Amino acid sequence: MYISLSQNNQAWWTHTSLVPTETQNKVVQLVNGVGSFQNKASLISTYLSLEAVNRIPGAKKLAIYFKAGIVGAVFFGSRIAAGSIYQSNIKGEIGKLLDGAPIWENKFDVPELDKKFFFIDDDNNFEPSLWHHGINSIEKPKVFYKHE
Repeated sequence: MYISLSQNNQAWWTHTSLVPTETQNKVVQLVNGVGSFQNKASLISTYLSLEAVNRIPGAKKLAIYFKAGIVGAVFFGSRIAAGSIYQSNIKGEIGKLLDGAPIWENKFDVPELDKKFFFIDDDNNFEPSLWHHGINSIEKPKVFYKHE
């Protein structure tokens, strides 16, 4: 999984295959937690908006499709807002985990170690094969990430 990091107000890229497995699992767990956070935020905001359109005197008198529109807008708005809030909150934690990881300026220069030296052999029950594509070295990084 490609990860975007910022250092000295510049965007840098790394890949989770370049860090130890334990760190890689923690980063993946953090990144995959956005769905759970969005679901919880959507549930709470939808419940509150349903209560609001059914209890506020001015909203009680609205037609059902207006009420549904309000609840739907709150639902989608809360999903979008929860996703961006979660991403901004975990950015620092991911930065701490990836401290010392090699980084590149261009996303397309970042090697994926799990794909660079191995390929999935469809003739061998989709197992990783050591017969790689002739690549036996990667471009060394010029910079390592330093969490600020």
